[in-house]
Amino acid sequence: MSLAHAQIAGMATAVPPISATVDEVWDALGRVRGRRLPKLPRDDGARTRYFVEAVTSLMAPRTQSQQTDAYLEHARVLARRVCCSALERSGVAPADVGLVIGVSCTGVVLPSLDAELIPLMGLRPDTARLPITELGCGGGVAGLARGLDYLRAYPQRNVLLFAVEIPSLTFQPDDHSVDNLVAAMVFADGAGAVVLRGGDGQPGWTLEHCGTVLVPEGARHLGYELRDGGLRVILSRELPDVVEAHLRPAVEAFLAEAGLRPADVDAVAAHPGGPRIVDAIERSLNLHADALATSRSVFAGNGNASSAGIFFVLEEMQRARTNGRVLAIAFGPGLSIELALMRLE
Repeated sequence: MSLAHAQIAGMATAVPPISATVDEVWDALGRVRGRRLPKLPRDDGARTRYFVEAVTSLMAPRTQSQQTDAYLEHARVLARRVCCSALERSGVAPADVGLVIGVSCTGVVLPSLDAELIPLMGLRPDTARLPITELGCGGGVAGLARGLDYLRAYPQRNVLLFAVEIPSLTFQPDDHSVDNLVAAMVFADGAGAVVLRGGDGQPGWTLEHCGTVLVPEGARHLGYELRDGGLRVILSRELPDVVEAHLRPAVEAFLAEAGLRPADVDAVAAHPGGPRIVDAIERSLNLHADALATSRSVFAGNGNASSAGIFFVLEEMQRARTNGRVLAIAFGPGLSIELALMRLE
């Protein structure tokens, strides 16, 4: 039996309970640097961020052991919360899950979080596991692709995919680079999960086609490096230029594989990577001014939750009753362009 598509049977997102405005984060960064930073430019939107700990705590120095302990404490809670919610909304019994895909790039632990979740949630001990770390912000869309691959091989089974990110814990107080400063303003904590099952034709999200494109010349512009003191972020100011230059040909080739053109896409679900990244997507694909309004809204209200961010965008599109073909886009270290063609009905 062959399977062309997969359906999102249940979806959930979650944020931690502590919130702060970007102005509060900016003021805290100034205190860490021992000087008053220039006033932030004003713009529209709530510009809220959610964190697992108070901003003052996040700005304090931590050892690598302290970072890992904090990551485990908070990531376990968020991961279990979104997985339980997604399963409940899907109607799929835990015993019917054949594969768990766990995505996280902001903490490195072995065994990975999915190994703990399987017994806690009542999944079978022979459930297959696929942890994904090194795809960064693109991991959520890449996880959808791996789930689709699995269901094409095993159409009678189901996939639980979750992404949990705690980027706030990777802040380095002694790193005075622009990359570290921008990351502290852009990233926020959060989690998302979906349950995928074989087939289509039901109302909701249908996953039709996935792909990835590697842009090696972009490798130095995005990522993490595990150094003394923890994960140090790489977030180059040239990244939007790389995205703008390479995205359109990647999208055109991806859609051609499905027999489509960019004009056949009704909506774009862009990873909420920040205003400059979203602007670069808009320019590269020649989108109209409000085409990425959902991604901008998610960024204003939740920030960039790395690999989990795409699920906040998909959930918001579903609430807004978006219809038709949707192109999901996210970027990861490599530089990788992760793409998924979906349909929402």
